[in-house]
Amino acid sequence: MNKLGRVLACTTLAATLTMTSLTGCGSTLDGTKTVATVGKEEITAGTENMMLRMTQAQMMSYYSMFGTSTTGMWENKGDDGKTYAESTKDDIMDQLHNLVLLEQHAKDYDVTITDKEQKELKAAAEKFMTDNDAETIAKLAVTQSDIEKLLELYSYQTKMYDLMTADVDTNVEDKEAQQSKITYCKVSTEATKDDEGNSTELTDEEKAAKKDQAQQVLDKIKAQEDIAGADVDSLAKEVDESLSSSTATYSTNEDDKDSSLDAEVMKAAKELTEDGQLASDVIGGSDGYYVVRMDSVFDKDSTQTKKDSIVKERKQKAYDKLLKKWAKKTKISVNKKVWKTVTLTDEDVYSFKQADTSSKTTDSTDSAETTEATENTDSSEAEESTETTENTEESSDSTQADEKIGRASCREKVRYHYLYLGDNGLFNL
Repeated sequence: MNKLGRVLACTTLAATLTMTSLTGCGSTLDGTKTVATVGKEEITAGTENMMLRMTQAQMMSYYSMFGTSTTGMWENKGDDGKTYAESTKDDIMDQLHNLVLLEQHAKDYDVTITDKEQKELKAAAEKFMTDNDAETIAKLAVTQSDIEKLLELYSYQTKMYDLMTADVDTNVEDKEAQQSKITYCKVSTEATKDDEGNSTELTDEEKAAKKDQAQQVLDKIKAQEDIAGADVDSLAKEVDESLSSSTATYSTNEDDKDSSLDAEVMKAAKELTEDGQLASDVIGGSDGYYVVRMDSVFDKDSTQTKKDSIVKERKQKAYDKLLKKWAKKTKISVNKKVWKTVTLTDEDVYSFKQADTSSKTTDSTDSAETTEATENTDSSEAEESTETTENTEESSDSTQADEKIGRASCREKVRYHYLYLGDNGLFNL
């Protein structure tokens, strides 16, 4: 099941979606046009655009969380030659196709939306429309019908996932999922960098000194009465304050290659067959010298986590396989001319913003005043406003009109629109 759909359908989004656009810049999307057809069902551009903007906001949130710049992100190309914008749009189109397929096959599982649920969907869509100003709605190109439709689709998805994966084998043998846990201390031999970013490789003498440090750590652990319970981190710092210890788990299943551990460390760890056993020698890895202790040959917690992950993966595969089967039997088409008018650029930014519970009442009713208050600001003032509205970036609609009047003059009128998703989240009914 696509992760975005589960998040939006099943979690609380007590948030607002902050949209940054430029007054007088860019054209308005005609959301009433048909952008795709699945079987006999037509999907409006407004419905697709709303789903795309929520995805865009989620992406921006993730990037912001890790302090990563999003400038130029959409124009970056992948190995397939597509830009990130093109790949994201393709993914959203596929997701919406799948949502419609789920709706069309709901009767196969006796899944329906009850009258009560339908009323809740309608009420949520009505509130969405009234809580947001006309300019924001126009920018998103959505109608109340589009919002209701999207809510219906997510509701079907939520109801059908477990039914579609009910026959998946949930039994996982220990041999398939077994995880071992180690503690290790790494003394790095990686190149050093100066303030200008220039790298300098360690000399043989420096590497020898690093190996000696690792040996000292090993000797200190060996000297402990209880090696299994020894505080490797503290002992490492006795050798050098910059040293520390880490723990890691890895699969004992030879078919599972998913591990970030150094190959030599993995090799040495697999030779440790008892809990608390310490590798007798310093291990030379590709990026440093290691001291390794086996904490748990069969780690119960991480093994159970792996089992859960395997079951989840099995269900996902079964779910995807069934959707592909349905798609092959269904005529699906995309109106490329309409879909091309929906763009992902640095100049049209959407991001989630946590709702201010102390001013819920004024957030929606005063949005017009907030909007007007930001007009006629220069670009530097816009940047300051951006800092006070979390995860929002100054942006513009890239159009011919923009180029004719000059980007600088177009940036003089920046508006911030607050798209309110509801106290409990629009998609948490």
